[in-house]
Amino acid sequence: MSSRLNEMDNEGLIVVGRPVSTEWDDCEKIKAVASAVDAWGAKLSLPLGLIYCSTTINWPDEVGYTPMLIGLITFSGYGDDDEPEAGVVEPAQMQASLARKIPAEFWADLEATHGVTFSGEPEVYLACAGWTWARMEGGGHKVNADTEGSGYKVIPEAARGVAMTMRVGYC
Repeated sequence: MSSRLNEMDNEGLIVVGRPVSTEWDDCEKIKAVASAVDAWGAKLSLPLGLIYCSTTINWPDEVGYTPMLIGLITFSGYGDDDEPEAGVVEPAQMQASLARKIPAEFWADLEATHGVTFSGEPEVYLACAGWTWARMEGGGHKVNADTEGSGYKVIPEAARGVAMTMRVGYC
């Protein structure tokens, strides 16, 4: 399963994908979409996933709108405040051209079958799963995201050309 519905882990990811603009307050619906994304990933032999940019520890009792991304996961690393270094993200993992691996039928099926709506075209994101912050630094660039905010941030093109160290911790 490539989708990230984290309860306790602090995970930072690089996702070449799209933000979900549909607002669900039902964890079963979110799980169903995550399963559909994972099935497509298996079918296409791609690490496709739904990233829930928060923690699921209070499911099913407390589910509110939470930002989500769907796309190709090119990096995943875990950390905590005591051991925050999650790994090095290479430039090849942050290329917008990777979006071409995802067929248009994937996006269309999620829209038609599951009512998923997206904002914008595929982009390269730093994303968080769990109650998490993530930071990348390298080559004079810094990119931050946390689940107290949107849980994801576009990685500027200038930062995609250098290896960056990712650190991850508890929000």
